[in-house]
Amino acid sequence: MLSKRWTLRSLVLILFFASGSSGLMYQVVWLRMLARTFGVTIHATATVVAAFMAGLALGSYLLGRIVDRRTDPLRVYGRLEIAIGLVAALVPLLLAAGLPIYQAVYAATGGSGPLTAAVRVIVSFGVLLLPTTLMGGTLPVLTAFLARRDALFGRSFGLLYGLNTAGAVAGVLISGFVTLGAFGERATIAIGVAINLLVGALALLLARREAPEVAAAPKTSPAITLAPAISPYSTWVRRAVLLGFCLSGFTAIAYEIVWTRQLILFLQTSVYAFAGMLAVFLTGISLGSLWISRWVDRFRSPLATFAALELAVGLLTVFNLRVFGPLDSSMAHQVFGLANVAYATILLVLPLTLVFGMIAPVAAVCYARSTDSTGGAIGRLYSANTIGSILGSLVAGFVLVPTLGATRTVVVLAAINLAIAIWFMLLDRHAALNRRVLGFVGAAAGLVLLIGASRKDPFRDAIESRIARRMGTTWIPDSLARLPATQKIYLHKEGVEATLTAFEINRFKQLWLNGVGMTFQTTATKLIAHLPMLLVDQPKEFLAIAFGMGTTIRSASRYPELNITGVDLVPETFQTFKFYHADAGEVMATGRVHLIANDGRNHLLLSPKLYDIITVDPAPPIYSAGTVNLYSREFFSLAKSRLTPGGAFVLWFPGGTESEVKSLIHTFAEVFPNGSVWSGPHRWGWYFAGTMKPIDWTKVNERLDRLYGDSTLVKDLVEWDTSVAKRESIEKMFMWTSAEALEKSKQYHIVSDDYPFTEFPLWRYLRDGTRLWHPRSTWLNTGAPAPADNDAAPFRDAPPVADRTARTNKPS
Repeated sequence: MLSKRWTLRSLVLILFFASGSSGLMYQVVWLRMLARTFGVTIHATATVVAAFMAGLALGSYLLGRIVDRRTDPLRVYGRLEIAIGLVAALVPLLLAAGLPIYQAVYAATGGSGPLTAAVRVIVSFGVLLLPTTLMGGTLPVLTAFLARRDALFGRSFGLLYGLNTAGAVAGVLISGFVTLGAFGERATIAIGVAINLLVGALALLLARREAPEVAAAPKTSPAITLAPAISPYSTWVRRAVLLGFCLSGFTAIAYEIVWTRQLILFLQTSVYAFAGMLAVFLTGISLGSLWISRWVDRFRSPLATFAALELAVGLLTVFNLRVFGPLDSSMAHQVFGLANVAYATILLVLPLTLVFGMIAPVAAVCYARSTDSTGGAIGRLYSANTIGSILGSLVAGFVLVPTLGATRTVVVLAAINLAIAIWFMLLDRHAALNRRVLGFVGAAAGLVLLIGASRKDPFRDAIESRIARRMGTTWIPDSLARLPATQKIYLHKEGVEATLTAFEINRFKQLWLNGVGMTFQTTATKLIAHLPMLLVDQPKEFLAIAFGMGTTIRSASRYPELNITGVDLVPETFQTFKFYHADAGEVMATGRVHLIANDGRNHLLLSPKLYDIITVDPAPPIYSAGTVNLYSREFFSLAKSRLTPGGAFVLWFPGGTESEVKSLIHTFAEVFPNGSVWSGPHRWGWYFAGTMKPIDWTKVNERLDRLYGDSTLVKDLVEWDTSVAKRESIEKMFMWTSAEALEKSKQYHIVSDDYPFTEFPLWRYLRDGTRLWHPRSTWLNTGAPAPADNDAAPFRDAPPVADRTARTNKPS
């Protein structure tokens, strides 16, 4: 009998592990889908996460109450898993069905952002509510099942919580490193659905096998049966535990937000970095829960243990602040090299999340009254923690970090943990006096350390150190290279969307977001504005997606006939315009430039306005997380639908491997059959120029004459270098028409929302290498000598513009 019991227990634990993997697969994909509808703003992401977690809280609370009145929790669990799979399969369809509603509300309210956002919240909440409610109910249901069988509530809960979280780690790694890149979003959801259906079927099978054994068990009169007690505390202390666990959830998710942003300094912006970091977060929680589950039922004073763990969180947080700078030092990079990324992430994140993982089982033992009410107890406890997490996400992301900065936010959060520790030490009358004294001493020491830590900002120090290390390695234009070495930070601001750093090295100005280089002073950015002006008849409306330094907007403003709209996800970039360009005030004073803080794709999605020119300058590198939303077939089609009949769409990107570039060329050429592909001014980087009608090369020549006959426009073109000082320089940037480009790339992938090819390059890079493929590479493939950076010698297969009228849209 013992062997059967342990076999059943092991099978149930394995099933819950598998269920955890499918849950994270869904969350990853649903967030990607909703980001394309909501935009990739932090407001949208936080709203979606809040809706997701609210469903988990509701499900935990409701199903926890229900399962205490049921005698068949394993059967209930099996049905829940099957229902999760069936509903999850419908979520993508329901999310897509919400788009016409958002667009209608946006149009009916005259473009009201708040009202549209409110409707999106309601619709997304409604779509996610059912599957997440079902997911939230699985933990209390299975905890009730195991606790009734084994009478070890703390151990049962700890194992379930830990293994389900371990399954989440597997789900993150499988989806982030394998299925999304290899098979796409819909296939990843299909895998999750298959897991849920299989888990549910097996759970029902186990429930049927267990039923005869339960029926044969001797029945005891309810009048003389007392359920074993779990918590040694009074009702009001247990309520304090509920509040404390809520506050602990608040700090846990807030820490995750802060450290996720700061660790980008080490991890950069790859989707693999985010997946790996989330896996480390979840691994710590899983290991902590599994480890403490072995002893949690034996604690004589579990509330004192809860207090000690909160104290450890506060002290570890202060320790992390102290070591953040040294981990990013030159010595650390020299000693550990690229492995420093892993060491830094594990050292800063894993110990903290180990402690948070231990807190959940201890809180459960402190709160649950008896074994006959474990479902309801876990439901209330998990709901409280989830509500705290929702509040932590919103308050940290929208209030604390933008207002106080990351360092002071960490100090505030650590103070909350220390306050919980002191409070619980005072409440626990079972704790020995020396343990209380030790707790107070530790808390006081932590407060002292907090005061010292708050005097310095290690995150800004790390940014400044990185800038200083680049003094001798950063590429500087020849015109500035002979000037005395200088370093100046114009603006360093932690905003809601990102931490922005505007600075210069030797008077060479650059822009970083979260410590990652976004752009610098380059003629390539100017040409994003000038190139489409050669392709459109009498343009009036100009839209620039990705404001950056404002260079494209400034160059476009040199054309007095244009009404210009600039969109950027990070509104702090608008504040830096005057730093990068001395005449920024004059540009804004024209009244023709309008700036919008929003996700560029979302702006096009909701606004029906048509533009003569739409330009896009996505964040580098090509595989940066979220950037594929501006490279996909669906985005190109959306942009095309917002062009006037004679309009043009221009996308600049700095390049990638040959398979990536040709996949983007294939995708672009399929959507814009009348388009063209151009090289960057220095033979690196690419321009895709899509037009609504065939290019009239005679008119292009006429516009080139006007461009180089206008001293204001020429002055703008040669402000930073002479790469396009001559008319011929732009002529010779032309490479292919769309038909020619399609012929060269037709064997490569189509990049789509469902199959985000460029965002998941890991296995390709390991197999084929990471060598970039630029227009210079194409030149070399012809067998001719490569041109110098500022030499605009023509490509062999690209005759001068004057000779192109006859070959428009005809493959070579």
